[in-house]
Amino acid sequence: MKRWKALLVTASAAVALAVTGTPASAAQSDMTPLWFGTPHEQLNTSTSYGGWVDGNGPDSYRAYVLCTGGAHYGVSRWAGDSRGSFAYCPSGTAFEKGFELIYA
Repeated sequence: MKRWKALLVTASAAVALAVTGTPASAAQSDMTPLWFGTPHEQLNTSTSYGGWVDGNGPDSYRAYVLCTGGAHYGVSRWAGDSRGSFAYCPSGTAFEKGFELIYA
């Protein structure tokens, strides 16, 4: 299974999707990540983040927040599962948040 990480960054009314990752081998470096659709942000506060991401399983996504006390993740869902994934800071403030996209 090839895993790529994509972080969703929100900026005012625009949503940008940046895909990052380091291939495990030179042979895998030619692989193109599968398609994910539109992210649907449903919760965005100073201590929490979540929503759902369009797409097709078995690719999956989960919400994350990086808090002053460490990283916290929501449940993993197949892409397109509108039940959503939500992550919360138990205390402090989230200084980064978004969706982690996992390509199967």
